[in-house]
Amino acid sequence: MTELVVARQFSAPKTAVWAAFVEPEIIAQWWGPHGWNVPEDSVVLEPKIGGRHELHMVQDANPESVVPLKAVVTTFDEYECLASADGPHEMTLDLVIETRIEFKEFAGQTMLTLTQSPLPYDVIDTSTKAWNSAFAKLETLLAEFF
Repeated sequence: MTELVVARQFSAPKTAVWAAFVEPEIIAQWWGPHGWNVPEDSVVLEPKIGGRHELHMVQDANPESVVPLKAVVTTFDEYECLASADGPHEMTLDLVIETRIEFKEFAGQTMLTLTQSPLPYDVIDTSTKAWNSAFAKLETLLAEFF
């Protein structure tokens, strides 16, 4: 088992990047790698520790292929950190996987650091590519406004 860390700088203020992770209508516009979408009505984020963090990613080419996120918020520090725990279930390989997203702003730019663990070594490459693809979608969305 290991830890996945993905860091990305966005040309947008921290408040905007934070909103992209907590506002269902914004989450639905970018979450998931290219070739996947998230129906807005599947997104639930209860902004409190113990709250639900849920959504469904649907593959564009095969709408029968659905990947659920059914996590519980473990940290909700507004504009600073959002963390949740997902699992154990089949999609998490029967593990409880924590996803932690930290937000730092400098000169109008936001540095985001995502950490997921524990993850088996053999999913790190695929997971890294998926997050980078999703973050590219988020970058495109933010570029419309900043």
